Amino acid sequence: MRTHYIRILLIVLIKTLLESGLRVTSAAGLPTLNPSPPTRARRSSLLAALCVTVTVACGCKADPATRQQPSSPAPAPRVVVLGIDAGTWDLLDGFIARGLLPNLAKLRSEGASGKLQSSEASSSPVIWTSIATGKTPEKHGITWFVRFPDGPGKPRAVDRTQRTSRTLWNILGDKGLDVAVVGWYVTWPAEQVNGRLVSDIAHYGDIDGESFPPYCLSTLAPVAESEAVAAMPAFMDFVYDPARATAGEAAQPSLDFLVYDRFVRSYSRDLFYVRATEALLNDGPLPEVLFLYLRGTDDVQHGFWKFMDPKPFGDVPPDQVEKFGKVIERYWSWIDARVGEILAHYKEPPLVLVMSDHGAGPAVGSAAVTEHRYLHLSGAHRSQGILLASGPGVRKGAVIEGASVYDVAPTLLHYLGYAVGDDMDGHALTGFFEPAIAERPVEHVATYETAAAPPPGSSATAAPRPGAAVDQKQLEHLRSLGYIE
Repeated sequence: MRTHYIRILLIVLIKTLLESGLRVTSAAGLPTLNPSPPTRARRSSLLAALCVTVTVACGCKADPATRQQPSSPAPAPRVVVLGIDAGTWDLLDGFIARGLLPNLAKLRSEGASGKLQSSEASSSPVIWTSIATGKTPEKHGITWFVRFPDGPGKPRAVDRTQRTSRTLWNILGDKGLDVAVVGWYVTWPAEQVNGRLVSDIAHYGDIDGESFPPYCLSTLAPVAESEAVAAMPAFMDFVYDPARATAGEAAQPSLDFLVYDRFVRSYSRDLFYVRATEALLNDGPLPEVLFLYLRGTDDVQHGFWKFMDPKPFGDVPPDQVEKFGKVIERYWSWIDARVGEILAHYKEPPLVLVMSDHGAGPAVGSAAVTEHRYLHLSGAHRSQGILLASGPGVRKGAVIEGASVYDVAPTLLHYLGYAVGDDMDGHALTGFFEPAIAERPVEHVATYETAAAPPPGSSATAAPRPGAAVDQKQLEHLRSLGYIE
């Protein structure tokens, strides 16, 4: 009888701890992201396992009828989805051959790679949302960089409330997978997920809706511009003066503005999301599926292409080539090192998918820049980006052919053993997987947009505003690229 009461008391105590949420302390010296409270499925499974343990410890056999039975086959490997903007094999092949990208090179040599056909090479918010949903902009609702809810001539940056389709993290979260989303385009204001989400404007700091759960960025500060300035010598040989970093209206922007616009802001933003990812990976169990997006590669390619590749332009001063000619390759090397650090958290190899929304090339010919206020830009988009897959189930050395941005979501769903939505515009790419996956029939479901799971943008609740200062910073970035007037 006494054992019976002890068992009851222990079970009540464990249940109370689980329902109040447990905190796992991060590694010393690293910023901490507070984990989301345990999901109902996770609480139930942990509680069942602990109850069995307590029962056995008290000298009683567990009743087989009360054991929680596995609801699915053995779990799939963890997944890391890395979105790196404007990647092109035209550059990366050479960087890899020179040994500049050891981590991406390893992933490529041990996995499969190919080109990824873009949909609309000038609108990254549209494309990254297509990658996350498997759908065209007409279906997912994100059609451009900005919208005009306040009338003509009054743009606001597009945000998540305009999205009308469910994403991979919505779908997989509903399946019970623990997801983490960091910096992915058009995720502000943060939505509730089965895990954690750091939105795409969280790097500005202290904004309503910057993350889910709302408190998970409490110890992570924005990256100061001075930190990016201090990092400059590793990327360029230039004495930067922020007082001269002005765009002007009629004259060509100064070199200082180029460095501020295309490097300082980019490095600061990417470093914030890298730190957010590191903090998340150090705080509790690794997520089952991680989504991380980094945009700085696109920014530096827009700004520094002509210094890396002066020949198509014909009039680039040699001293500027000397100062800035290695910015792009060094930025990619910096990104590659961060990829290595992130993957080092995984004891067992995850499936890694690396992709870009479009490619890049010199802004010449039909892509040439003619307006004075945009003459600091020398790189332009191209229609084919990159797709790289490595990890369990991927055929070593396979070539990925015929892939488009609409195929990423169906492919990942199929890999994880879930059905592909018939309303998705892509299809599951199976040719680069090993037979166990490649030969498995692709299952289908009519749609994941159900009444029980309404589209994220369908809520009548008013979205928060990021504030006038953040609004202005977002629009400044878009204007500096010529995307809006």
